Amino acid sequence: MSTQNYANHGQVVTLYHKVLFPILLLTLIGSCVNLYHSLDDHQRLYSAALIVVLTICLILTFLLARIFPLKAQDRAIRAEENLRHF
Repeated sequence: MSTQNYANHGQVVTLYHKVLFPILLLTLIGSCVNLYHSLDDHQRLYSAALIVVLTICLILTFLLARIFPLKAQDRAIRAEENLRHF
């Protein structure tokens, strides 16, 4: 078994990191531009604000989908270390 280090431990998922994240960023930028342009038009303001809020929710989901499993993995590793200690 090879030794783990930071060079061989990290993994970049192409669709997740290099495709989905830029799409979400472009969507956020576009929705903010749409919101700015619809500030004068009160009929479009609600839908533009809703798109911005939904895009922010998608970005938070994107980030939390990566953070939560890492925290669970850290907890499992810590529990295994404590078990081996005793």
